[in-house]
Amino acid sequence: MSETENKTEEKDIPKMSSREFWSKLWQLLSESHRLIFVILAFTVVAALLDLLKPYIVKLVIDNLTNFQKENLTLMFVLVGMFFVSDQVRSWVTYLNNIKILRLSVDIEYNLGVKAQEKLMFLPLSYHETENTGNKIVKIERGVQRIMNLTENISWEVIPILIQVSFSLVALFITDYRLGMSLLILAPIFLHLTFKANKKMRPYRKEMYKKYEEASGKMSQSIININAVQSFVQEKQELSNFEKIKKSIRENEHFQWSKVMLSNMWRNSLVNFGTAIVLLIGIYLVYQNEITIGSLIFAFTMSVNSYSSLFRLSRFYDRMEEGKEGVSRLMDLFSVQSNLIVKENALEPDDIRGEIEFKDVEFNYNNSKKSALDKINFKIKAGKMVALVGPSGSGKTTIARLIYRHYDPLSGEVLLDGKDLRDYSLHGFRRFFAIVPQEVEVFDVSVRENIAYAKPNATQDEIEAVARTANAHEFITKLDKGYDTLVGERGIKLSGGQRQRLGIARALLADPKVLIFDEATSNLDSQSEALIKEAMDRISKNRTTIIIAHRLSTIKKADHIFVLEDGKLVEEGNHLELAHIKGGLYHKLLKLQELGEITE
Repeated sequence: MSETENKTEEKDIPKMSSREFWSKLWQLLSESHRLIFVILAFTVVAALLDLLKPYIVKLVIDNLTNFQKENLTLMFVLVGMFFVSDQVRSWVTYLNNIKILRLSVDIEYNLGVKAQEKLMFLPLSYHETENTGNKIVKIERGVQRIMNLTENISWEVIPILIQVSFSLVALFITDYRLGMSLLILAPIFLHLTFKANKKMRPYRKEMYKKYEEASGKMSQSIININAVQSFVQEKQELSNFEKIKKSIRENEHFQWSKVMLSNMWRNSLVNFGTAIVLLIGIYLVYQNEITIGSLIFAFTMSVNSYSSLFRLSRFYDRMEEGKEGVSRLMDLFSVQSNLIVKENALEPDDIRGEIEFKDVEFNYNNSKKSALDKINFKIKAGKMVALVGPSGSGKTTIARLIYRHYDPLSGEVLLDGKDLRDYSLHGFRRFFAIVPQEVEVFDVSVRENIAYAKPNATQDEIEAVARTANAHEFITKLDKGYDTLVGERGIKLSGGQRQRLGIARALLADPKVLIFDEATSNLDSQSEALIKEAMDRISKNRTTIIIAHRLSTIKKADHIFVLEDGKLVEEGNHLELAHIKGGLYHKLLKLQELGEITE
């Protein structure tokens, strides 16, 4: 199993009930609770004003039916009330819309920051198994769906629910038979809506998985565009992407055809309901049990209620479609780190840099094969040590355990005599720095890349570490020197130049523990010589750990640990190990010497 695999994966979170969904959503929107209550208050006022208008029209019609001159003043008063209620509602709606839009903007900001914070503090083990494109689309779609959801709830759902509730009360006050017609048909309407969406849930879940798969596929193709074009696989990549998008298209066509069919049946039920109310109303007027104004008021209320229910069902369709995207974002927020940090973790002001492994065992994803098997060694503070061995022997795993990207399954990793698990992650990592095999370079200037370890560094400090890392000379030859943009993943720089930037960055952090993880393995001889010179220069007075395949880079190490199949098989300095006939280090040395002769 590869050393880059991990033991932490995003767990399959069980399907949430509606209650759990709304409860978690409410928690996600914690910063906006006060604003939501303000919006709710404005919405109630607007709904009451909506109910007042048809009632005023009812009074006008009733007065016109038995019009008398002395009622003329009352008619003007009613018209004035109609105008004023309309104007007040316009102002309330204006204020409410401002609040709703502010809520939407706040949600986009708050959830975006929360998602970034979550991703930044999840362990490396999570990020190694989650596709970058998947994570990005999960966040973007999830945040967008929550924004749409809150906007629709504020503009549609709450007003509709309040309107239907008040309308039902008004119909019962007018005549109980009118109210009963709505009370009987509304549950049937809602049942049809819930049933239709329940059938769609599996298809929506699959569609969102495909969304993430398509985004991941696209990002991988672009990130690895050099390999794609070098191996003439453009058409293959396009074909694979088209297959995923075609699956999404077919899924969406199927879903919306079913939704439209459901809409047709629900629309028929709405038409039937309004016809029933009109029929009952005409009968009651004929029997002189209600006035014509009351009939128009009741019919207006019922038409508004049924059309509102239909709008509510359309919203529910959209909500259920978007609910899967929101749920997947919630899943991200529910992922727990497998690195437990103690409440009163140590925050040292300084460290000596002594590292010790005691009976450490580790494997990835609980694999049967151990990545590390009963490892015991001690690295004294301020010494240079090397980890060597064949690929897959456990070298990089040791570096990751030292950085506490993972915890051992058993045993202890000690820093200055204390278990790493007793420290806060930031507490000890700020004294560490690493130069990996593939230095991670940001799409910013050379200056900003070096200063990443110390954002407030001065230009003199940046240039000083660049000189020490043998990087200053090539940087000054770039078009804009230290202000040159290096491109995504440092594509404008050579491998050796990226490595020297990585060394400069690590040196600027002034670490007490410095790790070189295969820092020269993919470089040409000239670049390797420059890197080795820089390594020798900066390794003084700090604990330095060199992971290397090329044994020429570690001859000056104070101590060398030789690993094979996750076990520590030899240790000593270069001369001691080179003279152990039949030893692994001796074999590796001979193979490399043979390689040099062959070249």
